[in-house]
Amino acid sequence: MNLAELGEAFKRARILANKTQQEVAEYSGVPRARISRFETGGLPEMGAVKLLSLFEAVGLELLARPAGHRRTLDDVLAETEEVDSTSEEARRRVRHFHRRPQPAAHLDASQSGDKAPEKAQDEGSK
Repeated sequence: MNLAELGEAFKRARILANKTQQEVAEYSGVPRARISRFETGGLPEMGAVKLLSLFEAVGLELLARPAGHRRTLDDVLAETEEVDSTSEEARRRVRHFHRRPQPAAHLDASQSGDKAPEKAQDEGSK
């Protein structure tokens, strides 16, 4: 995994944590502009202390494992749980985004020009 891929993973985690770049900057001490460049793959390097501080701000941790390490069942399960939580969060965001207050219909029968329902029924039965 390279720095650009770490930046992409960081951005996904930041969005899932509902944090802005500015909020992460204030928490971590890393300037917002540097966070932006990190997320877009525009940084040639980043110090370990800053990287760990950014990851901590969004709830990520960095794990060291031997090069060429093959995926284990634990890795697959963790990825599956991450995808499930990501898709559930996306569904919540979409539902929340599409909720718009509906205008109340405050017209009564006299304002709309229609006869009141009771009168219409009475006239229909005559």
